[in-house]
Amino acid sequence: MGATTAVGPGSGGSTASSGVGPGSGGSTTSSGTGPGSGGSTTSSGTGGGGKNLSPSDYLKTIQFDYQGENGVPYPAGMSLGYPAGVPNSYSWKFGTSGTSDVAAAISGRGPQMAGAAYDQVYQHRPGSPSAPNARVLLEHIRTYFFSKSQQAWQMVEDQSVSGAAFAEDFVNNQSTGADARDESNGNISVRSGTNASGSAGGTTGRTVEDGPVDFNYHGFDKRFTVDWADVEAILVTQVMSCIPDSGTDTSDCAKIPYLANVGLDSWASVTSSFDGFKTHGGVSGGRFKPVTLARQIFTNYSGVLALLQSHPPPQPGDI
Repeated sequence: MGATTAVGPGSGGSTASSGVGPGSGGSTTSSGTGPGSGGSTTSSGTGGGGKNLSPSDYLKTIQFDYQGENGVPYPAGMSLGYPAGVPNSYSWKFGTSGTSDVAAAISGRGPQMAGAAYDQVYQHRPGSPSAPNARVLLEHIRTYFFSKSQQAWQMVEDQSVSGAAFAEDFVNNQSTGADARDESNGNISVRSGTNASGSAGGTTGRTVEDGPVDFNYHGFDKRFTVDWADVEAILVTQVMSCIPDSGTDTSDCAKIPYLANVGLDSWASVTSSFDGFKTHGGVSGGRFKPVTLARQIFTNYSGVLALLQSHPPPQPGDI
């Protein structure tokens, strides 16, 4: 996603609300993030298990992330907790940042011929508990575009991501090596903030309204070419779960120390260098949700609701 000194990753703008959850507000410590009762998950292991959601619940989860629990029209979709170290002036701190008009989201940037999905893992604020034995398992990130010409969903990519530990406020694009490790199932796991080890667990020396600015984990996949004029809607999905850093004690995961989200950036080309948002920018970003022991899907949809309902996106076999 890159960085900015004004409003952080993705699109700009000021915050629309100081709430963090649909309905009652406040930060949640719920073990689920799906519609109503909190989604449907099973395994608390290292991920990659069988299908957890029925087709109808899969669609409801995407719609929940897009709309909000009470069916409030876009651009609702308030985050279910505060990501640490993010200024209140960054709109994406509080909820979905995106658009129902994909073409409008990338207008004014010059030619854009590429895209890249991303994920972010933050400490959970307020009151992030110390949880050094908790890691976030990141399964493959998947990106789908709805083609105007084909009137169908197309999978653009399905791959693991790599990334770095960026300053939680993204000021000056400050980054360091991530606390990331390869897992035996082919995925990676990460830690962020004060729970991370080494330089990834340091602090920037800056503070925001709710505390010090530490380092997050920001992953990004390989860029892919895009004919943005043919893109009517976008869906990014990724399954995440909390696992122990060592041993089998899951008590630190039960503290819900992490929040995460997924989204998509546009780029001028697959080889463009970061240059302060001159050749790239955010297209959309999903709401932040707690990462729990149970495998759960994090989604970001951009497009109109009617298309999502009339043309449900494909559901991978492991979700």
